[in-house]
Amino acid sequence: MKRILRALLAGLGTTIALPALAIAAWGRSDEGFVWGGQAVALVPGAVGDAARAAFYGRTLALFEPGATIHFGSYFSKRGARVSAGAGIGAYCIIGLADLGPRVRIASRVSITSGLHYHGSAARGLGGQDVVERVTIGANTWIGEAAVIGADVGANCIVGMGSVVVQPVPDGATVMGNPARRIPSAA
Repeated sequence: MKRILRALLAGLGTTIALPALAIAAWGRSDEGFVWGGQAVALVPGAVGDAARAAFYGRTLALFEPGATIHFGSYFSKRGARVSAGAGIGAYCIIGLADLGPRVRIASRVSITSGLHYHGSAARGLGGQDVVERVTIGANTWIGEAAVIGADVGANCIVGMGSVVVQPVPDGATVMGNPARRIPSAA
């Protein structure tokens, strides 16, 4: 019975995602992709989760089965990759990122496409965007309202409200602005 309900939910989600998928397929720019992602982001509940899985399963570089993305969240870059078991909370914006298996992202988290997307002090603002892939390792937990601009290793904890501007090694717990490593609670 559960299997049948899951299949029905997936079918309904795909049906809801069809208009967004059609718009995402038009043109060579990412505008249709972003518009479609924002549209399915507004579908509530389990049906919305299924619509987002259907949309991103067909548009991202990788969106493995078992990954979830909740209400109000969307990706801004098609090249993002999401591994099985990853969970993305509500109202997150994710750029060019690789999310490892079983990554957990709380609500209102931003994962940028690197630290110099809109330029830097050395190169000046404007001009060509510098897009860099940000990697979040397996089994990492990212707390509410964190901003991630650099890689985070596997089995890490990023505290709520933290701003990650330096790579975080495997197994580390970081928090603050800028994020700093703190002693393990274990």
